[in-house]
Amino acid sequence: MTRRRPTARRRPTWRSTARVLRRWGLPLVVGLLGAALGILLTPATTVQVGPLTASVHLRPSLDPRTVILLPPVGEVSFDTHTAPVAIEARVLSVDIAEAEDLLYDDHALATLERTAPDAITSAALRNAGLNALLASLGAAGAMALTYRRVRRSVVAGGTALGVTAVSCGLVGATFRPQALYQPQFDGLLSQAAYVADISHSTIADYSSYRATLADFVGQVSALYIAADSLPAGIGADQDLITVLHVSDIHDNPQAFDVIDQLTGQFDVDAVIDTGDIVSWGTPWEDDLLTAIGGIDVPYVFISGNHDGAGAVAAVSAQPNAVVLNNQVADVAGLRIAGIGDPRFAADDDSDAGGFARGKDAVAATTTQLGDTIDEYDAAHPDAPVDLALVHDPTQPLGLEGRVPLVLSGHLHTDKIELDRDGSGTDWLTVGSTGGALASGGVRPVADGGEPLDLSARMLYFDADTHRLLAYDDITMGGLGLVSVSIQRHQMPADEEQLTVPEDATAPASTDPALPSISPGETVPDDERVTPDPTDSPAPAEGTPPAREQEGATTTP
Repeated sequence: MTRRRPTARRRPTWRSTARVLRRWGLPLVVGLLGAALGILLTPATTVQVGPLTASVHLRPSLDPRTVILLPPVGEVSFDTHTAPVAIEARVLSVDIAEAEDLLYDDHALATLERTAPDAITSAALRNAGLNALLASLGAAGAMALTYRRVRRSVVAGGTALGVTAVSCGLVGATFRPQALYQPQFDGLLSQAAYVADISHSTIADYSSYRATLADFVGQVSALYIAADSLPAGIGADQDLITVLHVSDIHDNPQAFDVIDQLTGQFDVDAVIDTGDIVSWGTPWEDDLLTAIGGIDVPYVFISGNHDGAGAVAAVSAQPNAVVLNNQVADVAGLRIAGIGDPRFAADDDSDAGGFARGKDAVAATTTQLGDTIDEYDAAHPDAPVDLALVHDPTQPLGLEGRVPLVLSGHLHTDKIELDRDGSGTDWLTVGSTGGALASGGVRPVADGGEPLDLSARMLYFDADTHRLLAYDDITMGGLGLVSVSIQRHQMPADEEQLTVPEDATAPASTDPALPSISPGETVPDDERVTPDPTDSPAPAEGTPPAREQEGATTTP
């Protein structure tokens, strides 16, 4: 008796695999694409939360979180849930009058605390429903157009509806209100959190999610009150030239992050830096200056008393940099004159005699720039210089009455001098955009005090007349402090007539004599006024600056 040999199992061929893919894989892809298209077409749901009008979006995401967008200053995100859905809320507008009531009326705050969570939840549920509906219609429509079979269309639509509904349900099931106490800031907010009270330090102040949300809305309202429309006389549709003025960065890389965010989010046309971008003049510091090249607008620079030839060369090498030394340049529609500081104190961290001795040199340099402006204006009577840049504002006579506006730094504090000395020249000095980090900014913290603020100023010029209309003083907490203030100021409506003071002449002599600066010339470091040797040398080449020596008295 012979045995029948068992039949060998047939291995699947590429044809059978293709049939499986056609039957199951392709319909799945078609359904997913249709559902994705439906979700992309889902409109935002608008909700009123106290004085805020916001939009709410739910989107599939592998990075599940809640994101609140605060144009133009960035975003705040919270790790609130684990479902594969991102919740995005965007502040669309703020009723300023109602926002002010909220900040000063306890009853308004209590009402907001009671109603805001329900309003947000209702908007999220409505948007989830819209997502599910349009995902279902998208999947069913794609199936119907591709296969023209009712059953497949119904199955695809029902599946998309179920998957979307389950995903949105998981958001609610896994939502963690306590995550609201742990915000993550992006954009400008990553450098200085406007919503400063929502932080670890104030967890004890919030008794519930409702109170947290109400306080959050209050903080956002305060931000938008501070950043309300420009003062009267500047319309939203007015053509402006917006300039960001920074100074005295002193090796703080955080300053470049702040500049980058401000230029993008406030639609800045140019950045002006009035010097002391470094502190010691080492190659390590010069390497930091490549960050300038990543800023998407022109970067106008004059050297300060801490900036050597190496720093000037490093800035000049950046594709967007405009370095001025006794020159006039047209940048972003403005005619800007600038000259570098005649002193060089890269290794000076004290109040040695070099600075007192160099005052005459500063006065001579300021006067030389004034002469250059006069020559330029005579050659261009219909297009005179709009503003001048010097590092040190303490010797003003050479520029007073010769230019409408002067910008400076050096003092590490903000100062506004309108119609300075009756000359008609407005003189605006900005503080340290780097918190003077490598030039004394660390010492207050080491001594138990507060760090220096990071300061910047936004300037708004009329694009037709080039007249300064308004400016914003932006002050951010230094060395990790989460605070910021924005103060807006309107310039006087009446423009003062330029009048050169009678005693506005160059010093009879300088000590030492300062050579005349040819336009665009970089004066060698050893020909600039230098202080006497001190006990505060530069750090070794190739290493970051060491902590400042105890007992030294810092110069700006």
